[in-house]
Amino acid sequence: MMARMTQKAERQAWTDFIERGQNAQAAVNQLLKVRAIEFIVECKAAPQGSMSGVAIVREDGSPGTIFKSDNKRTHPYRNEVGWAALRAKAAAGLHELLLAPAGVPVRVAITFVFARPKSAPATRARPTVKPDLDKLARSTADGLTGVLYEDDSQVVDYELHKIYGTPERVHVRVEIVEETL
Repeated sequence: MMARMTQKAERQAWTDFIERGQNAQAAVNQLLKVRAIEFIVECKAAPQGSMSGVAIVREDGSPGTIFKSDNKRTHPYRNEVGWAALRAKAAAGLHELLLAPAGVPVRVAITFVFARPKSAPATRARPTVKPDLDKLARSTADGLTGVLYEDDSQVVDYELHKIYGTPERVHVRVEIVEETL
């Protein structure tokens, strides 16, 4: 886990910047030294599921489509991911900022922890059954969109794992990728 900046320490950092005659942007740049955020979502992961579309007519008369997931647990799960990310972001001192603004590449590492079913053979070391790892990653990445990064298209590298353990939870790490050309 990352070190937490206390409210007192944050106020002191702002005071130090002001006293030295530096502007608020310098204080923001100091806070932007946070390069990664780690947190745990304390619930069972839900996969993205298949999407179905419903045709609509917008107020201006133009046609449109509303997409819905066929998994009723997806939306509440994405909300849990978003709230856990917000708490981690606040603990890191990023109160009104994204970890990665638009155009900044990020790496996402996610470990999904599932309870071992009693029916699972003892020889099965990892969950090789549904839900699919890619659908779990999609729902988690969607939950982080607008919270830690602008859009999930910024994710350039995934590290994904499914393991057995209790309690069921999701470990997430999002970090800015240092680009070198």
